Amino acid sequence: MPPQLLAKEKTDIDILTVAFRDFTQATQSLKASYQVVKSQVARLNKELAEANEKLSQKVRELSGTRNYLNNTLNSMMNGVIGIDLQERITIFNQAAEIITSYEAEEVVGLAYQKIFTDKNRFFTSLFKKTLQERRALIEERIFHRFNKRVPLEIITNPVQDREGKIEGVLAVFRDVSLVRKLQEEIRDKEGLAMTGEMAASVAHEIRNPLSGIEGFALLLKDSLREKKQKEWADSIIEGARNLDNLVTNLLNFARPLRPDFQEIEPAKIIEDVLPFAFQEAEKKKMSLEVVKRFIAQKAKIKGDADLLKQAFLNFMLNSIQAMADEGRLTITIKQTNFSYVNKFSREEKGGYLLTKFPRQVLIEFSDTGCGISSEEKKRIFRPFYTTKKKGYGLGMAITRRIIQSHEGIIQVESEKGKGTTFSVIFPLKEAED
Repeated sequence: MPPQLLAKEKTDIDILTVAFRDFTQATQSLKASYQVVKSQVARLNKELAEANEKLSQKVRELSGTRNYLNNTLNSMMNGVIGIDLQERITIFNQAAEIITSYEAEEVVGLAYQKIFTDKNRFFTSLFKKTLQERRALIEERIFHRFNKRVPLEIITNPVQDREGKIEGVLAVFRDVSLVRKLQEEIRDKEGLAMTGEMAASVAHEIRNPLSGIEGFALLLKDSLREKKQKEWADSIIEGARNLDNLVTNLLNFARPLRPDFQEIEPAKIIEDVLPFAFQEAEKKKMSLEVVKRFIAQKAKIKGDADLLKQAFLNFMLNSIQAMADEGRLTITIKQTNFSYVNKFSREEKGGYLLTKFPRQVLIEFSDTGCGISSEEKKRIFRPFYTTKKKGYGLGMAITRRIIQSHEGIIQVESEKGKGTTFSVIFPLKEAED
């Protein structure tokens, strides 16, 4: 091979060698760079995974905190409503649903003016007043729910951030119907106690002179001959006996009840006093139909038979006197169940029942009489209140004392011209055991 060709071939080989060497170096450098990038990517992936885990943990913590706060809000017996600066509802807990009869899903995110009717403007006006005055308010307002007026005790407070900037209003409220009812019962009991003390002192002072008046009137009657004069003496005797009867009732009312509790069946007690009810109907010359719906005829309670006879007979006599020439008295005995007071009733929105036992005996006396008005219904158990021409107004007051002494609950439902129903609830004997 000529020297020129050999030199050219050698040069080409050298060039290829250099190129291969450079390629090898570049490959090794690229490989090293790839390893560095791979290491950095692995490190970044690890850091990203750790960041994702921390973020997921934070989300779980926030979700748990939110669920805890929601559960806390929904476990409260007080209603809670949150309002933002745009007057939209942001918080509406379960108690608020029960008290107002609105569902949280229906109201959250909406302006409260669109939710609450004009009747409740005095309730919602506290939200705006709190924002304007920037201070907490405590007031009692009436909330209109369907056809009911519910007294609410409301506390509103402005919500502020760390810098003191107002972000909205938080309202906490509770239904005080039960409290007002208990306060009314306390006032009634205080009145009964005062009446009892007065009755006891007055009765003893009156009874002795009355006995003398009646005795002298009897002697006077025997000595008189004219018919008219004897009638005057009879009027004196009758008046003295009526006063003596009133004194006796006063003493019975003032005297502390000491029931002799035994195991008894209300059905038998009612059967024992029914003949006296028919006697009263015959005396009144009316046609009385008695319907007995003894569903729980064998139900037993702990009670004083004599006291309950007096109470049940008072219910029957009251019904007979409320009916005209004819009428129907329906007596029902059945077992029933009630929720405890520390739980909300989801069946009836806002229903609270103060009972001690989960199972009771319900006894109802329903008549077809003239009924009583709402005002009369408020006073019917007060002593000396009566709508009858004859009577002292102590019968129903004594009856309520008897029922309460048996740990019972007494209620009355009536509509003018459509009759009256007296309901009595006693703890069932086996439930107490």
